Amino acid sequence: MTASQPEHDVDDSSLVSTLDTLDDAVNYMRWIVDLARPHLQGPILEVGAGHGTFTGAFAEIAPVHAVEPGIHGGAFLRERFAADARVTVTAGMISDVPAGPAYGSAVMINVLEHIEDDTGALREIRSRLVPGGRIAIWVPAFQLLYSDFDRKLGHHRRYRKAGLRTAVASAGFDVVDVRYVNAPGFFSWLLITRLLKQEPTAGPLVTIFDRVVVPVVRRLESIIAPPFGQSILLIAANPDATN
Repeated sequence: MTASQPEHDVDDSSLVSTLDTLDDAVNYMRWIVDLARPHLQGPILEVGAGHGTFTGAFAEIAPVHAVEPGIHGGAFLRERFAADARVTVTAGMISDVPAGPAYGSAVMINVLEHIEDDTGALREIRSRLVPGGRIAIWVPAFQLLYSDFDRKLGHHRRYRKAGLRTAVASAGFDVVDVRYVNAPGFFSWLLITRLLKQEPTAGPLVTIFDRVVVPVVRRLESIIAPPFGQSILLIAANPDATN
């Protein structure tokens, strides 16, 4: 089992439901993509592409090599992008991607928390980036928010900025930026998954949050960096010409 493979069982029904929720949250997805966009150059290595929620958006920036270890997700990706020449799909691990610095950037959206050896996985990715190539990482924040739903999704952990920075730096990256994102989401996740023990699934509340709350929060957090959030965005660069 490689460093880039989740090591424990995942509740497929919860994972599929969560991926479907992200597909419905268009403004939220665009917010994440736009935060990463200035740091991306092609070709892009997307690690843990899931159902391809972000793949098409990244492919508008540069060609994408989408990697997905899940059997269901890998098959879904191949079918979804079969006619899209901008997207190459590997149903497997990072170790299944040819070694060597071939990619201008990499993205991991809600993936690193699934991997027990997160630093080892990051080293594998860095070895496939060109010198100066950047990685954009999006992970759930604060272990306080860790719930039964996180466990069902196969999350080993949630992060704080300092811990994520340490893992990324230990893999040999130079951290460029790290920030908390979506402060209101901190409270909604605490209420829904920790206190009420419910699963956040597609429905009216997700639609309202995406259409009404996200545009306002996005505008505010572009002006003032919040001291906490539901998620963390980290940008790092590969400094090593020899990897």
